[in-house]
Amino acid sequence: MLSPYLFNLMAELLMRKALDGYEGGFKIGGRCITNLRYADDMVLIASTEKGELQDIVNRLHEAATKLGMKINGKKTEVVKGCDDPKLITVTVAGCTLSETKSFKYLGAMFNSEASCDEEVKSRLAIARQRLGKLVPIWKSCTVSNKLKARLIKVLVWPVVTYGSGA
Repeated sequence: MLSPYLFNLMAELLMRKALDGYEGGFKIGGRCITNLRYADDMVLIASTEKGELQDIVNRLHEAATKLGMKINGKKTEVVKGCDDPKLITVTVAGCTLSETKSFKYLGAMFNSEASCDEEVKSRLAIARQRLGKLVPIWKSCTVSNKLKARLIKVLVWPVVTYGSGA
Protein backbone atom coordinates (compact mmCIF):
# COMPACT_ATOMS: atom_id res chain seq x y z
CA MET A 1 0.00 0.00 0.00
CA LEU A 2 2.99 2.30 0.50
CA SER A 3 4.29 1.86 -3.07
CA PRO A 4 1.91 4.31 -4.87
CA TYR A 5 2.68 6.98 -2.29
CA LEU A 6 6.42 6.49 -2.68
CA PHE A 7 6.11 6.62 -6.46
CA ASN A 8 4.13 9.87 -6.30
CA LEU A 9 6.68 11.38 -3.93
CA MET A 10 9.54 10.39 -6.25
CA ALA A 11 7.72 11.75 -9.32
CA GLU A 12 7.07 15.05 -7.52
CA LEU A 13 10.70 15.26 -6.35
CA LEU A 14 11.88 14.47 -9.89
CA MET A 15 9.83 17.29 -11.42
CA ARG A 16 10.80 19.78 -8.71
CA LYS A 17 14.50 19.05 -9.30
CA ALA A 18 14.08 19.21 -13.09
CA LEU A 19 12.14 22.49 -13.03
CA ASP A 20 14.20 24.24 -10.34
CA GLY A 21 15.21 27.57 -11.89
CA TYR A 22 13.52 26.77 -15.20
CA GLU A 23 12.15 29.90 -16.88
CA GLY A 24 10.46 28.35 -19.95
CA GLY A 25 6.98 27.05 -20.58
CA PHE A 26 3.82 28.12 -22.35
CA LYS A 27 1.57 30.92 -21.13
CA ILE A 28 -2.08 29.91 -20.75
CA GLY A 29 -4.44 32.30 -19.01
CA GLY A 30 -1.53 34.31 -17.63
CA ARG A 31 0.10 31.26 -16.01
CA CYS A 32 3.24 29.58 -17.25
CA ILE A 33 2.59 25.87 -17.86
CA THR A 34 5.60 23.55 -18.11
CA ASN A 35 4.09 20.11 -17.66
CA LEU A 36 1.01 17.96 -17.15
CA ARG A 37 1.32 14.95 -14.88
CA TYR A 38 -0.81 12.06 -13.74
CA ALA A 39 0.81 9.02 -12.12
CA ASP A 40 3.65 7.98 -14.46
CA ASP A 41 2.33 9.91 -17.48
CA MET A 42 4.09 13.22 -18.08
CA VAL A 43 3.65 15.83 -20.77
CA LEU A 44 6.40 18.44 -21.01
CA ILE A 45 5.37 21.76 -22.55
CA ALA A 46 7.73 24.23 -24.21
CA SER A 47 7.19 27.19 -26.52
CA THR A 48 10.25 26.47 -28.70
CA GLU A 49 11.77 23.24 -29.93
CA LYS A 50 15.44 24.11 -30.14
CA GLY A 51 16.04 25.78 -26.80
CA GLU A 52 13.21 25.08 -24.38
CA LEU A 53 12.07 21.58 -25.27
CA GLN A 54 15.55 20.10 -25.41
CA ASP A 55 16.45 22.00 -22.22
CA ILE A 56 13.49 20.66 -20.24
CA VAL A 57 14.12 17.11 -21.52
CA ASN A 58 17.80 17.40 -20.52
CA ARG A 59 16.81 18.71 -17.08
CA LEU A 60 14.36 15.86 -16.59
CA HIS A 61 16.93 13.27 -17.72
CA GLU A 62 19.59 14.72 -15.41
CA ALA A 63 17.23 14.79 -12.41
CA ALA A 64 16.03 11.25 -13.17
CA THR A 65 19.61 9.96 -13.38
CA LYS A 66 20.46 11.54 -10.01
CA LEU A 67 17.45 9.80 -8.48
CA GLY A 68 18.30 6.43 -10.04
CA MET A 69 15.47 6.61 -12.59
CA LYS A 70 15.49 6.35 -16.40
CA ILE A 71 13.42 7.91 -19.17
CA ASN A 72 12.38 5.26 -21.68
CA GLY A 73 13.29 6.84 -25.03
CA LYS A 74 11.35 4.17 -26.93
CA LYS A 75 8.09 5.10 -25.17
CA THR A 76 8.70 8.85 -25.27
CA GLU A 77 7.36 10.89 -28.19
CA VAL A 78 7.37 14.51 -29.32
CA VAL A 79 4.40 16.43 -30.77
CA LYS A 80 4.97 19.76 -32.47
CA GLY A 81 2.16 22.32 -32.46
CA CYS A 82 3.14 24.56 -35.37
CA ASP A 83 2.97 24.69 -39.17
CA ASP A 84 6.71 24.12 -39.75
CA PRO A 85 7.02 20.84 -41.73
CA LYS A 86 10.62 20.28 -40.57
CA LEU A 87 11.01 17.30 -38.24
CA ILE A 88 11.84 17.93 -34.60
CA THR A 89 15.08 16.50 -33.24
CA VAL A 90 14.97 16.03 -29.47
CA THR A 91 17.24 13.53 -27.75
CA VAL A 92 17.41 11.91 -24.35
CA ALA A 93 20.52 9.96 -23.33
CA GLY A 94 21.67 9.86 -26.96
CA CYS A 95 18.36 8.44 -28.18
CA THR A 96 16.41 10.57 -30.69
CA LEU A 97 12.76 10.78 -29.68
CA SER A 98 10.24 9.95 -32.37
CA GLU A 99 7.84 12.62 -33.57
CA THR A 100 4.13 11.86 -33.71
CA LYS A 101 1.13 13.81 -34.97
CA SER A 102 -1.11 12.95 -32.01
CA PHE A 103 -1.20 11.16 -28.68
CA LYS A 104 -3.74 10.06 -26.10
CA TYR A 105 -3.31 11.47 -22.60
CA LEU A 106 -5.71 10.49 -19.82
CA GLY A 107 -8.27 9.39 -22.39
CA ALA A 108 -8.17 12.59 -24.45
CA MET A 109 -6.61 12.97 -27.90
CA PHE A 110 -4.08 15.76 -28.46
CA ASN A 111 -2.71 16.56 -31.90
CA SER A 112 -0.23 18.85 -33.62
CA GLU A 113 -2.99 20.93 -35.25
CA ALA A 114 -4.58 21.68 -31.83
CA SER A 115 -7.83 20.46 -33.36
CA CYS A 116 -10.45 18.50 -31.48
CA ASP A 117 -11.96 16.73 -34.53
CA GLU A 118 -10.34 13.38 -33.67
CA GLU A 119 -11.46 13.68 -30.06
CA VAL A 120 -15.07 14.47 -31.00
CA LYS A 121 -15.20 11.59 -33.49
CA SER A 122 -13.70 9.22 -30.91
CA ARG A 123 -16.19 10.23 -28.20
CA LEU A 124 -19.14 9.94 -30.59
CA ALA A 125 -17.97 6.46 -31.66
CA ILE A 126 -17.70 5.35 -28.03
CA ALA A 127 -21.16 6.79 -27.29
CA ARG A 128 -22.55 4.98 -30.36
CA GLN A 129 -21.10 1.71 -29.03
CA ARG A 130 -22.72 2.36 -25.65
CA LEU A 131 -26.06 3.03 -27.36
CA GLY A 132 -25.69 -0.21 -29.33
CA LYS A 133 -25.20 -2.22 -26.14
CA LEU A 134 -28.52 -0.91 -24.89
CA VAL A 135 -30.58 -1.95 -27.97
CA PRO A 136 -32.72 -4.43 -26.01
CA ILE A 137 -33.78 -1.61 -23.70
CA TRP A 138 -34.58 0.74 -26.61
CA LYS A 139 -36.73 -1.95 -28.26
CA SER A 140 -38.51 -2.86 -25.05
CA CYS A 141 -42.15 -1.81 -24.77
CA THR A 142 -42.06 -2.25 -20.99
CA VAL A 143 -39.50 0.53 -20.50
CA SER A 144 -41.05 3.99 -20.64
CA ASN A 145 -39.73 6.70 -22.96
CA LYS A 146 -39.04 8.84 -19.90
CA LEU A 147 -36.77 6.12 -18.46
CA LYS A 148 -35.07 5.64 -21.84
CA ALA A 149 -34.33 9.39 -21.95
CA ARG A 150 -32.86 9.22 -18.42
CA LEU A 151 -30.72 6.23 -19.42
CA ILE A 152 -29.29 8.20 -22.35
CA LYS A 153 -28.63 11.13 -20.04
CA VAL A 154 -26.89 8.93 -17.45
CA LEU A 155 -25.15 6.27 -19.57
CA VAL A 156 -24.41 7.87 -22.95
CA TRP A 157 -24.16 11.63 -22.57
CA PRO A 158 -21.28 11.49 -20.01
CA VAL A 159 -19.21 9.53 -22.55
CA VAL A 160 -19.67 12.31 -25.13
CA THR A 161 -19.05 15.20 -22.74
CA TYR A 162 -16.22 13.68 -20.67
CA GLY A 163 -13.57 16.31 -20.00
CA SER A 164 -15.48 19.08 -21.73
CA GLY A 165 -16.64 20.84 -18.59
CA ALA A 166 -20.26 20.55 -19.78
